Amino acid sequence: MEISKEAIETVKRSHDLKEVVASYGISLKKKGSNYVGLCPFHEEKDPSFTVNPRTNLYHCFGCNAGGDVIGFVSKREGIGFKEAMEKLTDQETIRDQGRAPGNGTQKTPSSLTAPAVPTVNHARLLNRVVSFYHTTFLEDQRAMAYLKGRGITDNALFADFRIGFSNGTLLNTIPDDGDITEALKETGILNAKGHELFYGSVVFPIFNENKDCVGIYGRRITEGETDHLHLPGPRRGVVNFQAAKRSPSIILTESVIDALTLYNAGFKDVIPCWGVNGLTDDHLKLFTDCGTKEAYLCFDRDDAGEQAAARTAGRLKERGIETYVVTLPAMPDRQDKVDINSFFSLTADASRIFAEILHAANPRGVIRQAATHEQKYYEPTPTGFIVKYGERRYELKGITNEGVRLKATIKAARADRRFHLDAVDLNSHSRRLSFAKACAALFAEKEEIITEDMAKLINLAEAFKPEKTDETPQAAISVSDEEGALNFLKSPNLFERILKDFETIGVTGEDANKLMGYLAAVSRKLDDPLSVLIQSRSAAGKSTLQDAVISLVPPEDAVKYTRLTGQALFYKEEESLVHKLLAIEEEHGAKDASYSIRNIQSSKYLSIAATIKDPVSGKLKTEEYKVRGPVALMITTTEADLDYETSNRFITLTIDESKEMTERILEKQREQETLEGLMKKAETDAITKRHHNAQRLLRPLHVINPYAQYLTFPSDTLRARRDHKKYLGLIRAIAYLCQYQREVKTIAARRDNGQSIEYIEVTLDDIGKANGLAAEILGRTLDELSPPSRLLLAMIREMVETRCKALTIEPREYHFTRKDIRDYTRWSDFQVKCHIRQLEDLEYLYSVAGKKGKEYVYELLYAGEGISGTPFIMGLTTVTQLKEKMGFQQLGGQKDEPGGYLEGTRRARGG
Repeated sequence: MEISKEAIETVKRSHDLKEVVASYGISLKKKGSNYVGLCPFHEEKDPSFTVNPRTNLYHCFGCNAGGDVIGFVSKREGIGFKEAMEKLTDQETIRDQGRAPGNGTQKTPSSLTAPAVPTVNHARLLNRVVSFYHTTFLEDQRAMAYLKGRGITDNALFADFRIGFSNGTLLNTIPDDGDITEALKETGILNAKGHELFYGSVVFPIFNENKDCVGIYGRRITEGETDHLHLPGPRRGVVNFQAAKRSPSIILTESVIDALTLYNAGFKDVIPCWGVNGLTDDHLKLFTDCGTKEAYLCFDRDDAGEQAAARTAGRLKERGIETYVVTLPAMPDRQDKVDINSFFSLTADASRIFAEILHAANPRGVIRQAATHEQKYYEPTPTGFIVKYGERRYELKGITNEGVRLKATIKAARADRRFHLDAVDLNSHSRRLSFAKACAALFAEKEEIITEDMAKLINLAEAFKPEKTDETPQAAISVSDEEGALNFLKSPNLFERILKDFETIGVTGEDANKLMGYLAAVSRKLDDPLSVLIQSRSAAGKSTLQDAVISLVPPEDAVKYTRLTGQALFYKEEESLVHKLLAIEEEHGAKDASYSIRNIQSSKYLSIAATIKDPVSGKLKTEEYKVRGPVALMITTTEADLDYETSNRFITLTIDESKEMTERILEKQREQETLEGLMKKAETDAITKRHHNAQRLLRPLHVINPYAQYLTFPSDTLRARRDHKKYLGLIRAIAYLCQYQREVKTIAARRDNGQSIEYIEVTLDDIGKANGLAAEILGRTLDELSPPSRLLLAMIREMVETRCKALTIEPREYHFTRKDIRDYTRWSDFQVKCHIRQLEDLEYLYSVAGKKGKEYVYELLYAGEGISGTPFIMGLTTVTQLKEKMGFQQLGGQKDEPGGYLEGTRRARGG
């Protein structure tokens, strides 16, 4: 029996929503023109439930529930719309009978006045349980794998039917509350022993028209005593009742799995029975109310299925519904029984054959198969996509897929430019329903049609791969641009060209700093990249150098920040910094992030455990965030004294602040105002483009250093352990940049991984360049010594060389005392003590032994470098020495002979 609109409006007008709400024991307080209280539909401490007496409507800002008085009673009582209407109509009749002549507006108490409010609302509890089971289904893949193994693969179907999984964790999420546990037993979710009824089962909730759960069907995913489980009591509700509202022709199946198999294949107008005797009064009432005209009975091909189809057909015909029995074809491997799921799983092109079977059962039938991803128009956008179904247009932006949550901002628009815009969590049943209801009103369509649209949008949103926020898409390289970039990389004077390009784009002088910055940027592609700290006073040009280096890096590989907060890096996308150049404009702006910077340099990753609130259970849980490296860093600073823990991880570049450099910079600034400067500026775009393409062409090759065992490095300080890695990394970066000038070699694959390794080798020229840069950047000059100390150092070196030559030993094998120095130099003890201290402090001499009461014994570390005034690092093996060592090895002298050349070298390296 249809309820007229007039009757509905009469019930709404005749009931004061505020009084009805209060009759359920909900305390309301006046706030402005509205009344507020604690929401009866979700747990909360601060009132967010609002009743508007002017419109007679309610809305909760916490759970987004809202509606009129009929909807409130329906949701509060867990009953359907019609039952709520009947309840309110009966209440109105009682009130009218209570008004006797002369009694004015006297009212008789009714069921809505002083109701028996249960401690726990069972309808709301069931809704929360199925919501938890759905979340478990998404997180624990076993049930999803079971369904996909049976051919049910549509992710939108999983979301649309709120399919869940009971893996035994429900009790871990509920508070230690006896009332809730008892209510779960009353509903049947827990058995008498307090165990989950549906444990180990994929769960299919059954909803009524008010979108509340009224029943649950469970199917065990492993063999057990009982494969099919239901909540206690009579079967309530109809799965996919929207099909009857949407179409006058429906397909009836014997089981839920069979119905979902057809739904997955595009046959959306399908409704399952509860087994061979499972056509319930709820089914018949639904078909009658919706005006169902015809039904196709697709039961199992066995004796029980055929008998059930005949009985069901008879009951439907009594209601005036035409029936057509669909007989599945026999299958050779399954003579005993054929059901829809096995037919679709084992038959090639099953959808087409099934459609033909339907047509054979009723050639004039209107059952249609909808394409699972059907759309008439699809257009990708940078942050989402636009899709149209008929006249319905949806634009999704800002799609984020975080496992449990699939979020997007959706704009539904009509041709006349009217639209509805909302941020929707597509994995949230309530949010989808709310959005579908608004869109149904916007498009003047049935809500079931919009629900189908939402299912398609979920599929498309899950398949969409958003661009990472920290990346710019890599530009395609044309053939001519690639040729130019390759010529650049193959150039024998590659480093001179790099310096010339820096000069053209406006950075003069600072050759070593420019090359070191460029190599550090290129090293981002290696597993152990270099990091650079540019140090100078304000206005010296450190930012100019940093910006110049960044401008030559492809934009998709560079990330620059002015300031970093303490935990900023921890919450970036996991892969957003891998093989990137991270530039920070001022070290002071990254002080809070120094810990994370040090960790991503040393460990190649960051991880943080944060506490968040579970959206389903409301309980706090720990979520882990990871950010992976490696990453090259480039930071500028004006600080004179830097944190040691941070600074020793960087190669420090100091800007030349001399008067001569200032004059060169001023001259360069003036040149930029001339025609020649304008011409050079015009070349900048071409230069940056060439460098971007060249760096994009650098392949991820390994770099092998065949000279590594013959290299030396000063080992007199603990910091050498990190500085030595920087030195080796510098050699590696130089060789990597020159990869197109080297032979790419391949090592045979190992049996365990089956992958071959491609690599290039370091050359002596690479080591020569690295030594020159290391001396320029990390080195020192003799100018740091006072003239007397410098003279004493020269005399000590002369003494050591003379005596080592006589003894035929290496300088580092010769130890001497202050007396030896006094005897050779004829200096007084006071003079030697005074100036030898500076040589020792600046590490030109190494104190082998010497304490109070003992004789001081020294070793000379200085080998005569820097006499010409050039910077130097003591202890590095020169290219000439490497050639001598390699030549000695090739002559067969690699035996570890006591006192031999190699043995002496090893002792020197060991310090």
